[in-house]
Amino acid sequence: MAYIRAYDTTQRRKGKAVKRYEVVWTEPVRDAMGLPVPVDPSNASGKKRQRSRQESYSTREAAEERRDQLNAARRTSTGTATLADQRKAGDLPVGHYAREFIESIRGTVKPRTVRETESVYLRYIAEPFGGRAVASLTAADVRHFRADLLSPRPRRSYDTRSVNRAEVDPSKATELVTLSRSTAKHAYDVLRRILDVAVVDGALHANPVHSVPLPRQAATVRTTDPTTGEPRVFKASPLTGAQVAAVAGHMAEKMGRPIDALAVTFSAYTGVRAGELRGLELGDLDLPERSGAPGSVSVTRTKTRRRGGWEVGTPKSARSTRVVPIDGWLADDLRAYRASHPRRLDPAAPLFPGRMSRAEAKAAGVNANDPTATVKWSEPINTDNVSDHYYTPALAAVGVPQARWHDLRHTFAVLSLSAGEHYMQVSKWLGHASFVTTLNVYADYISEVEGGKKAPLTRPELALPAQRDQSAPSNVVSLFGR
Repeated sequence: MAYIRAYDTTQRRKGKAVKRYEVVWTEPVRDAMGLPVPVDPSNASGKKRQRSRQESYSTREAAEERRDQLNAARRTSTGTATLADQRKAGDLPVGHYAREFIESIRGTVKPRTVRETESVYLRYIAEPFGGRAVASLTAADVRHFRADLLSPRPRRSYDTRSVNRAEVDPSKATELVTLSRSTAKHAYDVLRRILDVAVVDGALHANPVHSVPLPRQAATVRTTDPTTGEPRVFKASPLTGAQVAAVAGHMAEKMGRPIDALAVTFSAYTGVRAGELRGLELGDLDLPERSGAPGSVSVTRTKTRRRGGWEVGTPKSARSTRVVPIDGWLADDLRAYRASHPRRLDPAAPLFPGRMSRAEAKAAGVNANDPTATVKWSEPINTDNVSDHYYTPALAAVGVPQARWHDLRHTFAVLSLSAGEHYMQVSKWLGHASFVTTLNVYADYISEVEGGKKAPLTRPELALPAQRDQSAPSNVVSLFGR
C-alpha cells in the first residue's frame, strides 16, 4: 500500500523549512523477462523479492493524487500487484508468455534462432511490455509500439561502452538511424507470436497485433544526416576489382596482415558470408596441384563466437550449403597459402586463423603488436575484429568509400553478373533461398543481353495466297462436270 511521508528540506521560506512530500510504495523485483524474482531461487512459487520506490512532490495534493493512483493500480490488471495476487491468466505479465514462447521453440529451431529471438525480446519488447499484464495490452499499445520501431533512434554504440558518444565524436551524438524493415518485422513477429501463446492459454480473446499490420514499405535502412537532418538511404556498396586489390594490398603491405588480406580477397571473389568464412576449414578446399587450375570451396557450416568458445552451425538455408568455384589465379594464391599453413595436414584446421588477445599474447610471451607472432591457428578468423581494425581503416587509407564486410559478398555478385554470368547460377553460388532474392537485390546489374538466345528465331516472310499448279496431278474429283 502506498503512503505519504513528509519531510523538511534545507530550503527555507518566510523563516520556515520548505516541506516535500514523498510517496513510498513497494513492488516486486522483476527479471529481464518481466517476472517477479523469488526470494528463494529453488522455490519459484514462493515469496517474491520486493523493492521500495519513492517519488517526491512539492505539494501534498500532488502526492495524494499519485498515492491514490498507485493504490488503485494494485487492484487492476495494469497495476503493480505481485504475481501471487494475480489469479487470472490475463493478469500474468507479457514476460511470462515470452518465456513460455521461447521455451516452446527450443529443439524445433537452431539454437542461434532461440538466442536471436530472446535478444529481440529483451531489446525491443521487454521494456515497454515485459511487466505489463497481458490482458491490458490494446491495439493502441501495439500502434505505439509500431511507431517506436519505425521512428528514428540514436545509433547504438558498440565500442565506447560507458564513454559518452558525444565526447568521443560530437557528430555522432545526434545521429539517428531507423531500423531496417527486416529488424522491425522480426521484433513485430516476436511480439505477435508471444501474444498468440497468450490467446491459446485463454489470457486474451484476440491478438491485438493482428489488427495493426506493419506497412509494406521502407525496406532499406535509413539514417539521418546529423548536419542537415535529412534522411540518408543506405544501400549496398560493392567494390570494383581494382578497389579490392588496393584494400588487400594495403592490409598486406602497410598493415602487415597478409592472411587477413587474402581473406578479404577470398570473400570478394567467392561471396561467402562472414559466418561461413569463419566456418571454413582446410578440408573444404578442392585445389588441383596444377598451377593455374581453378578450384572450388564447399560451404557446409558456420561458426559463431559464443562465451566459452565457438558454436558450429549450419548455413542460413538449405540452398546455402553449396560449392563455389574458385578462379585459377585465386586458387594459386590459396595453394601457396596452404603450403605455408602450419596445420596443412589437418583437414579440420580453420582455413583463415584468428588472433591472440593481448592477454593471451602476454601469457605466451609474445609481442602483442607483432602480427606474425599473434596468429592463433586453432581458432577461426574474427571477421568483426578484422573489419573494425584493418579492413575499414584500409578502405579509408586507399580512398574507397565506406563499405561493410558484407559488401564483399555484394562485390562477388556484381562482378559475376557484370561479367555475364547467368543470375540463376550466381544465385546458387551465393546460396540464396530463392532466385527472386537475387533478382530483387541485383536486378540493376543483370545484363539485358545475358547469354543471348539459345535458339534464335528466323525473320518472318510475307505469306502469299497459295496458287494451285495446273500441271500438277490432283486427286480432287470434280462434281457435276465442273
